[in-house]
Amino acid sequence: MVRLLMLLACLVVPALPAWADGNLTLEILADDPAQRPVVGEMVPVTIRGVYDRKVSVEKLEMAPTDAFDWVQTHPDEWREDRSGGVFKVIFERRLAIWPKRSGPLHFGPARHRLTIIDPAGQRQQAVVEAPDLALSVGEFPALHGWHFTARAVELDDRISTDAARLADGESAIRTVTLRALGALPEHLPPRPVVSENWLITFATPVKRSLTLTADGPVAEAVWTWQFRPHTGEPGVLEPVKIPFYDTRARALRSVEIPALSIGYASFFTGRVPMGRIGAGQVGLWVGVMALGLVSGLGLAAIRMAPEATAAGWARFRRRWSPLTRLRLWQARRRGDLLALRRAAAEAGLPEAEQKRIDRLIYGRDSRG
Repeated sequence: MVRLLMLLACLVVPALPAWADGNLTLEILADDPAQRPVVGEMVPVTIRGVYDRKVSVEKLEMAPTDAFDWVQTHPDEWREDRSGGVFKVIFERRLAIWPKRSGPLHFGPARHRLTIIDPAGQRQQAVVEAPDLALSVGEFPALHGWHFTARAVELDDRISTDAARLADGESAIRTVTLRALGALPEHLPPRPVVSENWLITFATPVKRSLTLTADGPVAEAVWTWQFRPHTGEPGVLEPVKIPFYDTRARALRSVEIPALSIGYASFFTGRVPMGRIGAGQVGLWVGVMALGLVSGLGLAAIRMAPEATAAGWARFRRRWSPLTRLRLWQARRRGDLLALRRAAAEAGLPEAEQKRIDRLIYGRDSRG
């Protein structure tokens, strides 16, 4: 019996200072008691203590939990209040918590270990405990794949150069930054996988960070890739949607990494990049061969026509020669006006068309 009484005394005595001398209370309060969170949604809470004694030393302890992620969002606030003629010391610590699963969950309890100063100026030890906070957490809305919640999401996409017109052997660096208000960095999705047979891809390590702002914590993930085509033939990376649950609108939303065209500029100027013949060059030579065939058939028809003249045949040959038409096409493709003017004269294009090209070159009619 003596041992039992001694054990009970050991359990009761440490808490006696908090009850025996002064009014000391501690609570865990949800900032919005009406909030009905879903899994992964941020819940702002405040741990609030009201003490009628001055505090010289303090230490707040949170019970460990596997049901929530949490961070402190603001520095601790201490202030004195003398309203109603009663002296009070008010302590507040603001947290953000994220439930990891659905159902009834409990956050806490919290214990505040204090060294207080009594009216006689003596120091006393006290332990004040706040009951745990009960939350009813709903399921995340049905959605396949990775998902997270946020009050707002922002996506920034930057390319180091014009990826659709790279110099031969050049790489393009793409940096995508995803920011989410009301989330933790580990809540953001993994970097999208980019794997194409026509593309060499190198991805740098993901950078994740957390910034505490007046509006709440902002999580950031930075994804960086280096892209270099195998050949000059251009390709397109498809857009990537990133879904999330908008806790303000209470609805599913998404942001999108836009599509990206990647290729060598030499593909568009008729030069074969990296010693290979791309599909565009093959198509060009097939077209030239077809044009030559049509020209041959036209030549045969003219020679069989009794009214054909030598002058008419010469004009026809100059204008419809496959090589002349090829030079015209290449000059237009490159935007080379001088080469286009020479090819136009060689092809015997109408004088009005040749004057139009002169005006583009010289800003006036070079023929007066």
